[in-house]
Amino acid sequence: MAGTRPLKLRSEVAVRRAEKSSSQRPIAQVWVDSGVFHLDGSFDYLIPDDLSAVVDVGIRVQVPFNGREVEAIILSRSAESVQGGLKPISKVVSPVSVATTRSLALIAQVAARWSAHPYDILRSAIPPRVASVDKFSWLDGPSSNFKKQKVRGYIQLPPYQPQIKAVVEHINSLNATGSVLILAPDSRTVSELLIAFPQALVLDSDLPRQERYRNFLSTRYGSKLIVIGTRSAVFAPITDLETIVVLDEGSEHHYEIRTPGWNVRDVAMTRSIEEECSLVFMGYCPSSEVARLIELKWLTYSCQSHKVLVQSFDKSSGELIPSRLISKIRAALKQGPILFIAPTKGYAQAITCSKCRNIARCECGGKLIQKSATAAISCVTCSREYAQWACAWCKSQTPFLLRRGSDRFAFEIGAAFPGEQISQSSGDLIFAEYKGQRGIVIATFGAIPIYQPGYSLVVILEAQQFFSQSDLRAQERAREMAFHVASFAHKDALIALVIATDHPIIGALSAWKPALLSQRELRERSEVGLPPYSRAVTLDITTSEAAQLLRGLEQARDDGRLPPTVKFLGPSELRSSLSRIVSLVPIEDGQILISLLHEFQRRRSASKKVLSSIRVDPYSLSR
Repeated sequence: MAGTRPLKLRSEVAVRRAEKSSSQRPIAQVWVDSGVFHLDGSFDYLIPDDLSAVVDVGIRVQVPFNGREVEAIILSRSAESVQGGLKPISKVVSPVSVATTRSLALIAQVAARWSAHPYDILRSAIPPRVASVDKFSWLDGPSSNFKKQKVRGYIQLPPYQPQIKAVVEHINSLNATGSVLILAPDSRTVSELLIAFPQALVLDSDLPRQERYRNFLSTRYGSKLIVIGTRSAVFAPITDLETIVVLDEGSEHHYEIRTPGWNVRDVAMTRSIEEECSLVFMGYCPSSEVARLIELKWLTYSCQSHKVLVQSFDKSSGELIPSRLISKIRAALKQGPILFIAPTKGYAQAITCSKCRNIARCECGGKLIQKSATAAISCVTCSREYAQWACAWCKSQTPFLLRRGSDRFAFEIGAAFPGEQISQSSGDLIFAEYKGQRGIVIATFGAIPIYQPGYSLVVILEAQQFFSQSDLRAQERAREMAFHVASFAHKDALIALVIATDHPIIGALSAWKPALLSQRELRERSEVGLPPYSRAVTLDITTSEAAQLLRGLEQARDDGRLPPTVKFLGPSELRSSLSRIVSLVPIEDGQILISLLHEFQRRRSASKKVLSSIRVDPYSLSR
């Protein structure tokens, strides 16, 4: 018929109705990936009969939530629920369990400890799913009969010995009957450990996605394993975990970058307590937190007596290499390659006027730097270049390079020792091993190449820069650097520091006793109530709300909702429109503060306000 529209079928989605289940445990408790902070508890869902055989602890499912379908993870099953109007689980995302009851309990504890939504921790703990890997037959490995030793200690590694060699010797001495988890600060250390333990499973975010997920499931279903990984591997659902080994526990790399900012050391301690497994920290110098636990006898301290050949060389007029050190370098070059440690990478991190010492600034207010010997002075903010720089104050045209980096050091050292091969390792140009018979290696800490026989001389340039940084951890970070670099030297080599002759690091390093420095620092921190004797929490919020929030926190303290020992610092402006409040409270009262701040966040979330950024025990209070 003319003008008649063609017939179209209308499609509709059929809604699955909740049917009575024949299962004895038809209710599933789940965490839901809702993306809403205040909905951080567990929720109950009905388990349809056709999914009952698959749904178990650690299974990822899809559930209806607030009008949309979202992912959830099964925590447990039960016969009854106190929640009304239950909806059924829509489908099973994967039949492979990615968590155990214990690993989920650990995630719950970490979420409470760091004021977080459990799924914020879950995303770090469990890698993204790869469907092709799920298709393999994943079966629980044979049960292990092992005796848990419950050893908790710190092992100080010896000087003149590569870190990996010392770690391997300790792991081989364990005679483990269960699984061992080794946590390294970075992927480079993981790769070195894998050479020593080729049979190990690696959990590292740098792995291809498919390999990472396959290795993760292998740890979930295997037994008697050696698992090596970076920080997220601390959550690995290993069923027969016997020992956790943490290398360089004070490293910044062990702190989660994303909110909520948990750290490996504290999570490993929590796990060792709950799972009653051994915990061993290994490094050259303990962090302040571990040093405190050693004093409290919570951790045993193991170290053999050593003597290290150390000398200080003070500068007289700002020179890079003091004249007394020149002869030592020339003599050492005849024995083998020399290692120079630079505080920073690059060429010059700041510029001053050589005449009036005025700090050089761009017209926009930005800091001026020089990226290389041939590059013009430029602004780090607007990138403007100054081909003909002149001091804005005295008009002098002679710049002075302040905070010289490894590139500038290479230029000056090359001029001082012509004909010697200069190799650099820093930034994006890092090499793992030096294979020359002689020469000069200039590296930043963290990018030091290994020389198997050991360097004939190790020189720490501008050593005072390591100790004079502004954040709270500057001293312990500098101590760790000084002790660590001794492992790269030959057993008869000198460790030379360009620093004042009366600096206490000289005596501590020569006696191989970091406690000579850390004990004094702990006393100072204890007197003023700073970490590790207090729980520190930073709260970043818009500047317009900061003063009101501080008044509210002080009122909570006055009303008795917070301990009277809580101290508040700030608010201090971080940048335009954002301010920070720092809270300090004795460790025993820390959870009260964290719980109150968590409730504050939940209320902001329920009111649809932008959440504040909360970091509990961050690596640094000033960053």
